Amino acid sequence: MTETDILIKEKVVPFREKILSVVKEKHPYLYSVADSLLAGRKNKVGLQVTQEGKVIGEYTFHLEGLRVESVDIGQLDSGIHHPLLGLVKPYGVMEVNAIKRIVTDEELTTELISAFARYLPDITVKFLR
Repeated sequence: MTETDILIKEKVVPFREKILSVVKEKHPYLYSVADSLLAGRKNKVGLQVTQEGKVIGEYTFHLEGLRVESVDIGQLDSGIHHPLLGLVKPYGVMEVNAIKRIVTDEELTTELISAFARYLPDITVKFLR
């Protein structure tokens, strides 16, 4: 496993779970609605990690509701079953340094919306065909 693979599996996934716990605690209705919309389907979201514009890792997150069940390394695959749109295939593209900043930003656990807004310029959302 590469350093980036370890970052994704050992830092990003647990940090995401921590953030979901905060959302569930502070915004239970929003969490409940989003989780129920995604529950019971085999959803996948992709992430492409870059360094200075070059791809250094590709990942597929398998979801159960909002929770990550598992991560495939070296594979970019996505598919979210949307109740109105059908199957959409989004994936994010992020620089590894932005990911490292995010997983160490404790403000995300207290002021999620305003803190996350700072990172939006670092995230590109694309769709697989």
